[in-house]
Amino acid sequence: MSAPAFRSVKADSAEVAALKGKTNLASESLSSKIISFTDEFFAEASNLLKDSDAVFLPEKFNDRGKWMDGWETKRHNKSYDWAIIQLGYAGSIFGFDIDTSHFTGNHAPVVSIEAANATEEEVRAGKAQFTEIIPRVDMNPGSHHYYVYEAPTAVYTHLRVNNYPDGGIARLRVYGQVVPQTVVSSANGVVDLAFVGNGGRAVACSNQHFCSPSNLLLPGRGKTMGDGWETRRSRTPGHNDWAILKLGLPGFIDTFEVDTRHFCGNYPPLITMHATVSDEDVPPSDAQWTEVLASVSTAADTQHYFDATGPKDVAFTHVKFTMYPDGGAKRIRVNGRPAQ
Repeated sequence: MSAPAFRSVKADSAEVAALKGKTNLASESLSSKIISFTDEFFAEASNLLKDSDAVFLPEKFNDRGKWMDGWETKRHNKSYDWAIIQLGYAGSIFGFDIDTSHFTGNHAPVVSIEAANATEEEVRAGKAQFTEIIPRVDMNPGSHHYYVYEAPTAVYTHLRVNNYPDGGIARLRVYGQVVPQTVVSSANGVVDLAFVGNGGRAVACSNQHFCSPSNLLLPGRGKTMGDGWETRRSRTPGHNDWAILKLGLPGFIDTFEVDTRHFCGNYPPLITMHATVSDEDVPPSDAQWTEVLASVSTAADTQHYFDATGPKDVAFTHVKFTMYPDGGAKRIRVNGRPAQ
């Protein structure tokens, strides 16, 4: 079977901007992990999954040689190296960024990618069927290599990154859409309709100067202020910033959680929530938004819990989170009952 149709695109293209609006299925924030690899002599394969951009520290060495922020194998491989990645959640892939930043005389010259839909046990036992989804492509040193598909791929759970014959890759971004294999719920059975693991995603916002609203839907409470959503300071009277979240599971909203962890001098003084029903990714400009949380205050570095207002018999598809006038938040949970 031939690989699905794809093309290389430039970093400043509209296609890459659209890709970056998707979920990175191989993010460490989603608990993606390395299942196995042939070699990681100079630098660990798990670095491929880091959310931070790769860095270069000229003075840093270790007992293996030069420290590198990526995956780097030893030289003189007579075959090739590979690493198998378990995606944080199963999903359909829209494109890749294969990043060789800072690997200038030691980058992987050629890379290909295979994918499988299998359990972890099947992959570890060598029983998974991998299909090539990116054939061998040439890599440049110290560069981002963006590839987009003509149409989203099938749903996959694991990738095998092939490195010909050896060398380094800094990061792998796997841009796609989570396709839930089962509903993710908390220990007490609460379902977050907007959670990334249930297919939720941020589809529009007024501003993301410091960090993306996609972070609002990630697991856990995060590590720093940088893994929340933060907008620039506004100097305009009456200003507000907003983010539209497409629920992965359309449903009936019961409660909200709004977490301002790490936002101490820049949390929003007031917030509201509105919801709508739309078949579009981004609701049209004339969409009818229903208030489901009236204006309430928030506090610094606090996990807030609110009961939803509004109709309880409407299965909403989108929620609009608004901050007055601006600021930042770490996580949003839209707890409720899935419509189906």
